[in-house]
Amino acid sequence: MKTKNEGQNLIFEEGDVFTAQKYLRNLASGRSPLDGADLAEDHLLREPALVNAMNLAADLLEAWLSNGGFNRVEPKRTRPFAISDTDRKKILITKEPVGVMTIAKRIAQVLPYDMQTVRYGQICGWLQYIGALDWEGEPGNKRRYSTPTGQQLGIRTVDRRGADGSSYRKNVYDENAQRLIIDNLEGIVTYASQLKVQEAAEKVEKARQELEAMQRQAEEEQTDSAPAGEA
Repeated sequence: MKTKNEGQNLIFEEGDVFTAQKYLRNLASGRSPLDGADLAEDHLLREPALVNAMNLAADLLEAWLSNGGFNRVEPKRTRPFAISDTDRKKILITKEPVGVMTIAKRIAQVLPYDMQTVRYGQICGWLQYIGALDWEGEPGNKRRYSTPTGQQLGIRTVDRRGADGSSYRKNVYDENAQRLIIDNLEGIVTYASQLKVQEAAEKVEKARQELEAMQRQAEEEQTDSAPAGEA
């Protein structure tokens, strides 16, 4: 795995992290990371404890990809997000296309250290909401790609190569796409907040339905087990 030192931090290449995550997902699902062949049922790597550990490690690597790395400890950001026009203009926009993690880093750099920033996942979620991105790939290995709408906005899905020689796809954002994101930061944060509330409400509703189903099942079992004369 390629690394480089930056100050006292160890920086990893995104392609290498993606490859490692792919290997772990394959192993956790009982497949060889090299050719995708199923591992024997009694293979050591099928042990539940190891499967759980590999899934956890893959989740951590996914968090690395989503949050732009975890090489340094970020200060606690407790203040709600807000940005002035002056600070917005400080966010670097380049003619060279960049990844969304780079955009997220540039946003965070102009904000006060204790203010909540706009995360990679929030940006991608909003872009998917407006139809610029969509999912591709199998469950457990899904990636977002640029739609025709996204391509018109300046988002291109390009091929990259990991450390093992395998290819993966990455979205890059040209000058227009970078500006689109920066001009809509408030909307991105608002959408992310509303989505979080909606997801919480859906979880509560699902839990309520499951509880009601369990109660109905218990009542039915109690009725079925009652003596005929008591029915």
